Amino acid sequence: MSAPLALCVVNRDRRCLAANERFAEALECPLDRIRGEDLNSLLPGSKEFVITALEKAEGGEAFNDYELPVGERGKVFLASAEAFRESGVLTGLSIGLVDITERKRMAEALVEMEKRIAFAMESANQWIWELDIPANRVRRSSHWKSGLGYLPEETIGGAEHVAWSVVHPEDLPQVLKSYKNLIDGRTDVFEATYRIQHRNGTWLWIMGRGRIVERSPDGEPLRLLATSVDISRQKRTEQELAATVRRREELERELVATNRRLTALSEMDSLTELPNRRKFDEVLSREMRRNRGHSPAMALLMIDVDQFKSYNDLYGHPEGDECLRKVAETLSGCARRAGDVIARYGGEEFAAILADTNEADATVLAGRMLEAVRSLRIAHSGSAMGIVTVSIGVTVYELPASRHDYMPIGNLIAAADRALYSAKQAGRNCIVTSSVDPSGALRTAAVTESGAPSPPKHIDDGDNAHG
Repeated sequence: MSAPLALCVVNRDRRCLAANERFAEALECPLDRIRGEDLNSLLPGSKEFVITALEKAEGGEAFNDYELPVGERGKVFLASAEAFRESGVLTGLSIGLVDITERKRMAEALVEMEKRIAFAMESANQWIWELDIPANRVRRSSHWKSGLGYLPEETIGGAEHVAWSVVHPEDLPQVLKSYKNLIDGRTDVFEATYRIQHRNGTWLWIMGRGRIVERSPDGEPLRLLATSVDISRQKRTEQELAATVRRREELERELVATNRRLTALSEMDSLTELPNRRKFDEVLSREMRRNRGHSPAMALLMIDVDQFKSYNDLYGHPEGDECLRKVAETLSGCARRAGDVIARYGGEEFAAILADTNEADATVLAGRMLEAVRSLRIAHSGSAMGIVTVSIGVTVYELPASRHDYMPIGNLIAAADRALYSAKQAGRNCIVTSSVDPSGALRTAAVTESGAPSPPKHIDDGDNAHG
């Protein structure tokens, strides 16, 4: 299991069923020691999180953004959980962890910085200035230069007493607009944010705010009294917080995507990369509900590699695994329609769900599969053919529209499985069809390699062992 986030799957008893390397790294624990362990022993304090997540999962809810501190390691994780289900039954949780220790530290540092800013403002880290409007001259309180890194006797440029001369050129238009609104009487308060250059060349963000405090007898504004305060730290804090928010959103998107990938992995057979039995059961149930009363409805093929145990004994398990991979790839290549699903049913057995397919079409496809596997020419000295072959059982799910009930999934699988068993009894390397008629009776017809049906034959309800 490989993913950019720390991931694990736990059962309802909170024991780890699977985890990825990132999870092991986050816990500073070898991966092989994690599987089977109680999550609370690995992550002290996680018990309450898992219990709550399971309760929410029962109601169909996810449980996200739970802060999980791990005291001994000094770490803090942001934990999220989604339901992990098998055949629709909640069996555990898919849990993702994001290490937010540094982010927490940064947030705490930002809070501390904001406190310092507030203290600095309260300690008169601001200056007062007065603008003589007719003369366009400004006078500032004596300590204003210290905030910009200058000594009181130093001169800031040649026109420091000219109004707005110290404002950054890019900010000057909006400052003058605010000032004009005040002079024209459209507002009672002057307020502008702009930059002033520090002695070291950097630009400080300044908030200026003031009112007209003197007017001529005819009402013309004469004097503006205002304060300026350095808000550079606040600006940086806003930018850092914005960056933190963006990063969190990115992490949340990554977590969602990773959980989706984890779900996909849980439905895939790791050897053949085909859908596994869990996914097969889900698709078959869905297709049977969708296709009831439709014609054609759907076909189910059960496919078994002939004498595979003998193959493993002769050539070894690594070669056996490679054989299954080749067969799986070949079967998938034969069924390329959007509605076709080829799954690994278990061991050397595969299954194919063919939507909107009647018995004749299903038998033709089964014949292509039979020939395609033979064409691989995988040597098998334990087989009468001298190569690897498969046997295929075919059944079709097709109930009349007048029937309002559903055929149990087990009955359909049993019909295909019995047909497969009959193909084994008939000598392997062949196809047998089997279906359940509306009365519930099972009928069977052996099919030759060419696809032409032979006379119907009875299937014994005995053992269905394959080989």
